[in-house]
Amino acid sequence: MKFDKCYFIAEIGLNHNGNFEIAKKSIEAAAQSGADAVKFQNFLTEDFLTDKSIMHSYKFNGKTIRRPLFDICKDSEFKREWFPDLIAIAKENKLDFLSTPTSKEGVDDLINNGISWIKNGSDFLTHIPLLRYMASKKVGIIISTGMANKLDIDNAVETILDINPDPSKLVILHCTSSYPTRDEDVNLRKIVSLKERYGLEIGFSDHTIGWESSAQAVTLGAKIIEKHFTIDKNLNGPDHWFSSNPEEFLALTKNVKRAEIRMGKSALMPANSEIKTIDSWTLGVYWAKNKHIGEAVCEEDFLIKKPATEVTPIKIYDLLGKKVLQNCNADSAIRLSDFL
Repeated sequence: MKFDKCYFIAEIGLNHNGNFEIAKKSIEAAAQSGADAVKFQNFLTEDFLTDKSIMHSYKFNGKTIRRPLFDICKDSEFKREWFPDLIAIAKENKLDFLSTPTSKEGVDDLINNGISWIKNGSDFLTHIPLLRYMASKKVGIIISTGMANKLDIDNAVETILDINPDPSKLVILHCTSSYPTRDEDVNLRKIVSLKERYGLEIGFSDHTIGWESSAQAVTLGAKIIEKHFTIDKNLNGPDHWFSSNPEEFLALTKNVKRAEIRMGKSALMPANSEIKTIDSWTLGVYWAKNKHIGEAVCEEDFLIKKPATEVTPIKIYDLLGKKVLQNCNADSAIRLSDFL
C-alpha cells in the first residue's frame, strides 16, 4: 500500500445488509467513485456483544428505528464464504480489499485469503491481545483512534511495534466515534499531534457529512481518507443514512485530490505559472532623468517600475555614488554596463 498520494477507503462495513449482491454492487460502485480500497467488517456478533437487551436507534425513511443492537449486528455479519468472490471482484475493479476482524479467527480468515493489510476499529483499540496477534502476522495494520486518549494510543502503538517494528506497516487514523460527527467534535488538529508524537503515516476516518473535513484533513497531513459508503442511503440499516452514496463519495475524492494539488511545493520560489510572466509583472530600475558621462548617481536618479530589467530594485544601493560610462536617457532601462 503506497501513500505518495491520498488513499481512499470506502467503508462498506455493515452496509451490505448481510446480502452478497449488495456487497458486490457496493464494491463495483466504490471503484467508480474513486476509491482505492473497500473495507468490510468480518466479525461474529458474539465476539463483542452478549447483552441482547442493548438497544440502538438509527434513521430510516425519515423515521427513527429502534432495535436490539445484537440483532442489527447479527443481520449484517460478513459471511466467511464470501471472501474469495468479493476479493476477486475487488481485484477486478483495481481495489484493495480490507476488513476489520474482531477475533483471532477473523484475523486468520484474512491472512488465509491473502489480505496484506488489516483494519482495527476504534472500539477494539484497547484489545491488546488481538493487536498482538495481528502484529505477529507481520501484515500492515491500520488503527482508528475514536474515543481514545493518549495512553490508549501509546499502548496500541507500542504493542504493535514491539512485535513488528517496521513503521511502514502501521498507520494511525484520527477518528471521532460519533455518527455523524459535528464540526465542533472533528478536532482535525489531532492529525498534526499524532504525526508529531508517533512519526507514522496518519489518516482520517471521516464521520462527518460532506467532503469538506476530508479536504481539510489532507492539508494537515492526512494521507488516508476513510469514509462510510453505501449504494443507497434509503436502504434499511444503521449506517446507510449518514454514509456517502456513490455521487457523494466521488465528490469527496475529486475535492480531496484538488486540495492535495493545491498543497503544491513547500519551496519558497515562484509557481510555474508565475515564472512564465515574471519579467512582465515584477519591477525593474530605469533612469528618472538624462545622465551624462562621468556624472555620479544618487537615489533620485532611479525610477522603479515594470517590467523587470537587469537591475533589480535592491541593487540600486550598490550603484549609489558610481559614475556613468556613457550618456543615458530618461525612462531607459538601467544596465550594469552603464557604470564604472
